[in-house]
Amino acid sequence: MADLLPTVVLFVHMYAGADREKVVRVEGHGPVTEDWVRDVLGPKAKFTIQPVLDIEGQAPVDAYEIPDRHRQAVRLMTPADVFPYATCTDSSMQVDHTVPHDHGGISGVGNYGPMTTTHHRIKTHGHFECRQPFPGIYLWRDPYGAYYLVDHTGTRRLPSAPTDTEQPTRRPFLEMWQTPFALRWEPAA
Repeated sequence: MADLLPTVVLFVHMYAGADREKVVRVEGHGPVTEDWVRDVLGPKAKFTIQPVLDIEGQAPVDAYEIPDRHRQAVRLMTPADVFPYATCTDSSMQVDHTVPHDHGGISGVGNYGPMTTTHHRIKTHGHFECRQPFPGIYLWRDPYGAYYLVDHTGTRRLPSAPTDTEQPTRRPFLEMWQTPFALRWEPAA
């Protein structure tokens, strides 16, 4: 009879900690207990608990096409659309190369970002620029020169870079508030 049960792929996020009830988060459903997963899903489906995917250990590939293991790593690292102020969390979003592959961008986890088709087209054809100084941290510049930082906490508009009249010998730069580093924005060639 167990052979007739459907096989289910379920992403259950478990966190280390002192929770006595062992609360886990089922992707697409919300927080539940480990007992709920066993008691409710156990009799109705076959499932296998797999170890967590090593996001940082994903080797880049020498191709434009994005492998499924990279798509899954990006989905786990960045579950929401990375366009400024976007709210989509649909798992069927497109995965965009932050630095385009035909402009030397690698096909690797630190150069991907999920976006809806509309936002992907705006980035590609609407003169928006995006950089990813660290995996999962997206620095955007819109066509009017405004800067946005998008990460797991949402979108923050950042102060604009100095204009050419303020510092004529330097390229535009952006210094992030309360960080020990400065990011240099290099315009795309």
